[in-house]
Amino acid sequence: MPYLPRLRLMADHLILCCGVAFMCGPVAYLLWQLVAGLSIAQIGQTFLDLWRDGLGSVGISGAAMMANSLVLAFGVAVVKLCHALPAAYALVWFRLPAPGLIYGAILIAMFFPVETRVLPTFLVTAKLGLLNSYTGMILPVAASGLGVLVFTQFMKQLPPALIEAARLDGAGPLRILWDIVIPMSAPMAASLFTVLFVLGWNQYLWPLMVATTSVEHDTLVRGISYAGAGSRAGLALALLAMLPPVLVLICAQRWMLRGLTVGIH
Repeated sequence: MPYLPRLRLMADHLILCCGVAFMCGPVAYLLWQLVAGLSIAQIGQTFLDLWRDGLGSVGISGAAMMANSLVLAFGVAVVKLCHALPAAYALVWFRLPAPGLIYGAILIAMFFPVETRVLPTFLVTAKLGLLNSYTGMILPVAASGLGVLVFTQFMKQLPPALIEAARLDGAGPLRILWDIVIPMSAPMAASLFTVLFVLGWNQYLWPLMVATTSVEHDTLVRGISYAGAGSRAGLALALLAMLPPVLVLICAQRWMLRGLTVGIH
């Protein structure tokens, strides 16, 4: 009997180790395919050439493709946060006509991602003249109700007495939003920004479609398609494409834990 808790602990650790091996297996295989038969100097030269010169015939460097991918991910996260927080604030604290209907209409967008409406979205983007631009890359992807859903549920936990006291002190809606709601929502906004950044970074189809003729707006995904997924250059670009989301998650894990689990004190 004394060994039973220890056996359970070992079984839990074994399951976790198997899960880590299963998740890291594709990355390890990618690294093995990339470094097989190359020295450390050759590996470094491969990444340096891609970062500085790109694929040569394409006309865009790996650094520029990385910058375009970062602009897309940051743009999607910032735009979603900037419209989700005020929308949730209005839904929770304003007396709107049919708020449930408005809330449901906003959440419907979650069930129709850009991949399911790619043709009409592309036609609208082309009609507005937003092809081959950062605006055309970001805005259609940023139309989502995920941020509104998260912030709405979060703001329902705010003490009504606090908002009412601010109103009695003469604070208007914008003052309450700026001085009370936004500071209290900062941990949730930081954790949600991390999730939205990864979602924006993982947009593969739309950047390929919206950058029809401009090489200057190509992302790392387009670079991988140029090089070929099985080529050494494609494997190197795929490894570069994994680094920013991993770094963001590592740097923001404390904010994510605080925003998603701690709540309001």
